Amino acid sequence: MKKLQQLSGELLKLKKTRLMASIGLAVAVAVFLTLMFSAGFYSNIQLRLGDFLYGGDRPLDDIIIVAVDDKSLQEIGRWPWDRNNFTQVIKQLEDSKVIGFDIAFFEPSDNNTDANLANAMREHGQIVLPVEYTSFKQIGNRVIGDGMLEPIPGLREVASRGYINVNTDLDGMTRAVNLDIEGKPEHFSAAVMRLIINKQIPEEKRYLVNYIGPPGTYTRYSFVDVLEGKHADSLDGKIVLIGATAPDLHDSYFVPTSSGKAMPGVEIHANILQQMLTGKEVKTAPAWVTVLTILIVALVVAAAVFFLPVWISTAVSFGILIIYTFIAISAFGAGWIINMIYAPATVLTTYTATIIYHYLSEKKSRKKVLGAFEKYVSKDVIKHILEHPDRLKLGGDKRTITVFFSDIRGFTTISEKLSPEQLVHLLNEYLTEMTNIILEYNGVVDKYMGDAIMAFWNAPLKQPKHAERACVVALKMGKRLEELQKKWSDEGVPHLEIGIGLNTGPAVVGNMGSYDRFDYTAMGDTVNLGSRLEGLNKPYGTRIIISESTKQKIGKRFIVRRLDKVQVKGKKEPITIYDLIGFSKGNNPDFVNQFETGLKLYFKKDWKAAIKQFEQADMSRKKATGDNDKPSQSYIERCKVLMKKDPGEGWDGVWVMKTK
Repeated sequence: MKKLQQLSGELLKLKKTRLMASIGLAVAVAVFLTLMFSAGFYSNIQLRLGDFLYGGDRPLDDIIIVAVDDKSLQEIGRWPWDRNNFTQVIKQLEDSKVIGFDIAFFEPSDNNTDANLANAMREHGQIVLPVEYTSFKQIGNRVIGDGMLEPIPGLREVASRGYINVNTDLDGMTRAVNLDIEGKPEHFSAAVMRLIINKQIPEEKRYLVNYIGPPGTYTRYSFVDVLEGKHADSLDGKIVLIGATAPDLHDSYFVPTSSGKAMPGVEIHANILQQMLTGKEVKTAPAWVTVLTILIVALVVAAAVFFLPVWISTAVSFGILIIYTFIAISAFGAGWIINMIYAPATVLTTYTATIIYHYLSEKKSRKKVLGAFEKYVSKDVIKHILEHPDRLKLGGDKRTITVFFSDIRGFTTISEKLSPEQLVHLLNEYLTEMTNIILEYNGVVDKYMGDAIMAFWNAPLKQPKHAERACVVALKMGKRLEELQKKWSDEGVPHLEIGIGLNTGPAVVGNMGSYDRFDYTAMGDTVNLGSRLEGLNKPYGTRIIISESTKQKIGKRFIVRRLDKVQVKGKKEPITIYDLIGFSKGNNPDFVNQFETGLKLYFKKDWKAAIKQFEQADMSRKKATGDNDKPSQSYIERCKVLMKKDPGEGWDGVWVMKTK
């Protein structure tokens, strides 16, 4: 596992590079979109999106529109009307609070009724008449009204005046009015409001109108009905705006709440007046808010893509879009229109850019890492390391693992019979085949020690039934070795046998060594005992010996027999060891049962009866497999020795191993 040191450095370096690249991409996206925003790209789309925020409010009951509608035109006659009609309407509205005429009296009448109209206006005392600028001068940021149409002499002296000019954007939508036109009169709606309450009106170049609803939201009474004295009680103390609503009079505009239906100019003034009276103004958020939003959103999305799985970062990005929509709605309720183009554009652009970058970078790095390390650890372990490179640091964690040791029996003797080239080829082929089996079952190959292999399970990944995995690997390695032996026999290679030891228990697993050079390995008494168990195969003639802790973890999937109770070199406490024979197919073979019976007799010091059982076990195995049962033969010799030299009353059956 020495390669993991290199892997650690590569992955941590790669992760830092990706982090910096993600931040760089986010900043680059933010700069690019900020430049687009500053240049005015998509401003028309922003206006359209902002239109959807308007509406949903209630009109003030104090504002009434007296409409010059189709009904009035049909009953009174074609436009323009005799001005006595307006004189009579003013008298009907004598108890109204204010009357605002959105009707031009720019020319004298033909029948000399202007004096009567002027007297009626003078008697009411709260009248506003319209003026209209026809041309403008601009000096710096100042807009000055130049040419102007105004009421005829006689009327202008008895009423307040206000200009009725409105702004129409390039898309044909009326969203704002100018309140900063320099000249004698103020805006029409401001003039009406000033007769109600003397309140300072902001002189804004683009005074956004907070439209409360679609055309027809305000209470309307037909002009002819008011002229005939209808609705008198409903008009007392009200703010009355008189204007044209009939389509043929062409005084209508498309507004954000139009939904395909134009709004009469008089109703636009009603909306402006309500806004001034209630203070529910709307303003476009400052440019710096949009720029800051772009930067924050870009960094958040890039961080989500970097730190979170793809599906979560996708959900986060989608969530930002939803949250931002609610923020835009809430901001409008507080009187601000925030940009609704560039935050979503930032989410989509940043997400796409970082996902593409991470995909290409991940693909390149995985290919590199897999190519370099898949021969050392399984792909699942590599995936875990790629996802958590920070865990590849000096130090370790305590973990219950199953450790594996294997060694070739008599390798020195075999090596003497082969040329160096043959030996290298043999060893490489053997280690490759054995390693492949370990990796197939997600084991970690800790190290090669000449012809020996050390591996373990349940680290760094948590693996259920890790002891079973190790036992399966040990048995499959034995089977594969037998297949290789047939092949090697044809090549003149001497018979090769291995011993395997398995132990399960706590160990410290992590990177051990210096801060400059360390290996990913396992350490502790569990590991040491696993190594000792591998060496015990030689005196018993077995291939796989497992500890009692491993035996307790593997259930009934395998054929296992108790082999002995021994005290290995370096340990004071005796341990029970087991012979792992194969996969269970139901009942144990006869030789296993016979051996275990002999072992019980052995511990009772009934040497003769034990020898008889071991001999039966040896014959049963030879009959079943063609091979002698070497553990039985080993015990036969041991019993014969003990028969000659009785161990005494204090004998507990523990066999003390003098060597490793």
